[in-house]
Amino acid sequence: MKTFKVFKHPTLGYRAVKVGFSWPGFLFSVIWLLIKKLWGHTLIVISSIILLTLIEMFFDNTQTSVMVLLLEFGVYIFVGVNCNEWRVTNLQERGFELIDTLQAETSNAAIGKIAKA
Repeated sequence: MKTFKVFKHPTLGYRAVKVGFSWPGFLFSVIWLLIKKLWGHTLIVISSIILLTLIEMFFDNTQTSVMVLLLEFGVYIFVGVNCNEWRVTNLQERGFELIDTLQAETSNAAIGKIAKA
């Protein structure tokens, strides 16, 4: 069972956000951030990757390439760890109200438990 925060918007309905690490956020960082409408975070992640790539191109040696690779991996881990909380904040800013935090197998199951109540 996973823990989900369930939100409700007056016109947009329910959304459930898993608490904890996000594998899709880690593996598909930029795409995941765009799909979840986290525009500012997307811009920061893209800018970070571009900056690290430029550093790698400017200092063209193996040691720098390894360091940049590790830093890019760190960016993806950082996104995976924090992106669900960023989504919670984004939903609240868009007018969603936190209804409950509960245990469920999937986000749809979490929404189903709230909708039945």
